[in-house]
Amino acid sequence: MFQIRDICSIFLRVYFYRFCRLEWILLLVSKLFSLFCNLENFITRFIRLYSCIFLFRVLLTIGVVLILDSPLTADKKQPRRNVIKTKVESIGYVSVADGFQEPTDIQFFPGDPKRMIILEKRGKLIEVDLTTKVKTLRADFTGQIETRSEEGLLGLAFSPDFQTDSKFFVNVIVKEGGKDYSKILEFEWKEHLVQKIEHSKRMILKLEQPYSNHNGGQLAFGPDRKLYIGFGDGGGANDPYKNGQNPGTFLGKLLRILPNPHAAGATYKVPEDNPFVHHPGFLPEIWSYGFRNPWRFSFDKLTGELYVADVGQNEFEEIDLIQKGGNYGWNIREGFHCLKKNPGCVENFLIDPIHEYSREEGQSITGGYVYRGKESRNL
Repeated sequence: MFQIRDICSIFLRVYFYRFCRLEWILLLVSKLFSLFCNLENFITRFIRLYSCIFLFRVLLTIGVVLILDSPLTADKKQPRRNVIKTKVESIGYVSVADGFQEPTDIQFFPGDPKRMIILEKRGKLIEVDLTTKVKTLRADFTGQIETRSEEGLLGLAFSPDFQTDSKFFVNVIVKEGGKDYSKILEFEWKEHLVQKIEHSKRMILKLEQPYSNHNGGQLAFGPDRKLYIGFGDGGGANDPYKNGQNPGTFLGKLLRILPNPHAAGATYKVPEDNPFVHHPGFLPEIWSYGFRNPWRFSFDKLTGELYVADVGQNEFEEIDLIQKGGNYGWNIREGFHCLKKNPGCVENFLIDPIHEYSREEGQSITGGYVYRGKESRNL
């Protein structure tokens, strides 16, 4: 006939061992249960049994929590979510210029914050004097570039030596032979000339675009005086050609080059400290990869850190803090989340975004800057 202490022992050994399988805990708790269960009086035994079961449940809960939370059993592939929470109070805005058609980019003239250039998707570059509010047409590529869907005049960057060399660079989509191409073109600034495509001094880079969306667009010189270029995956749902993870294409990449004429007729030079210069299979111009559409990016003027706004597909928009040679996950995942066609996709070699937001909070992420000023306490 079973005694109460036998029931305690079986209950403990079967269930606790099944969940914890830790011999030293088993022995310790068995002793505790024996002390509680080995009593003379039935009422006392009943009370002790109830206490025994209660104690077991407490210990079991603690044991399971500790085991599941331990580094030995934790899912190391689960991405770390570094979610930025912001509290924004009332922030106003004022109009400084208007009357533009589908503006795609705004850049300020080096050394002159009262002069800015605004790009229109269909091909116009318009200078605005913020003091006088006068607008001046500086270039007009209307009819010379492709403007379907997301294509058009997409980006501009002034040379770091603009005040002495008068160079600026633009990113446009053109059609040649029935195909669409991204072109990075170099121009020389001329005060009294409305420039056309044919006034370009030279073409720096050319890339075929398989679709009319996810073309990227941003051009920017970093604190290192290198030109950074963002290209999207080339378009199509779910990155059908897997360009984001393909090291043999510029699509889905952030590039870093020196746009200076080089030996043997090359239009630019690849910096020796680019991460994949000596990696077979990788194009040496690549600085980082795994992007869907890095439409806009910017540098923190204090630290030099590079932030990319990568446009999401269906559910999540993300902000990436760029590391040299980093893989930011597309088309394996979107933000922190695996694509539905890639369940259980998370890999240790992918770099997490520093922030994401869902389509319930906002639509396509456009870009932004690190603000360290004191004029607005809400920024």
